[in-house]
Amino acid sequence: MDGPRRVILATVSLTATLLLSAAPSHAAAVKPIPSSDRKALERVLSDAFRALPATAREYREDRSSGGREIAAGTSVRAVATKAPAEARQVRVYERRVGKGEDEETISLEIQVYVNQERSLPDPLGSEGGTLETFTHDGLPGMRVSLAGVGTGRVALPLTTEEERTALTVVRLHVGAPDVDSYLVDVAQGRRPDRTPWDSKPAKAASEVRTIVVEFRGPRDEVERLAKATPAAPLRALITP
Repeated sequence: MDGPRRVILATVSLTATLLLSAAPSHAAAVKPIPSSDRKALERVLSDAFRALPATAREYREDRSSGGREIAAGTSVRAVATKAPAEARQVRVYERRVGKGEDEETISLEIQVYVNQERSLPDPLGSEGGTLETFTHDGLPGMRVSLAGVGTGRVALPLTTEEERTALTVVRLHVGAPDVDSYLVDVAQGRRPDRTPWDSKPAKAASEVRTIVVEFRGPRDEVERLAKATPAAPLRALITP
């Protein structure tokens, strides 16, 4: 990640939202996703995960906690502009620290979102944090961390261990180069009135316009993974 480009935007109090909640009343107008398009999006999710760096050796995947969702967009904008389908996959990893009664489990989540850059849940829910933006390998990114945030959202001095393990979320936003300015706005927590595709109906439900990679967990591992994520194989998954 290119440190000098980071800008601390604000200390924000965030409210958690559901990613794919119950369909709104106009959902009846949404057509089912063809099987071929569903399989194509499943391949995109798999290829995106293959492009990501491996977690540290002490983390083990919890296969019972992961999941994948593919659904037609049900927002008013998605239906009106004939947007492509949306897809999401999460993988959960765990590592154990301490011994006996002091043993605890530390979780790490990696999520890949396809065509969902406008409907992502707030990074840390109501827990707060400081939103920072940066650029990594040409990709607009954002980071929110609880490092130093205490009761009343007051910055507190941290031990080295607390700094290293503070809950942190990093997102990398992937798209064609000509939509990077739009993705920069999204990474900064804005929701532009228009998207680059409002007048361009999707040619297929499996069209890939954006990919967001999210790392959530201890700060040291989250930042290591983000820095090691290559842009090229992720950009290659974007539909030309």
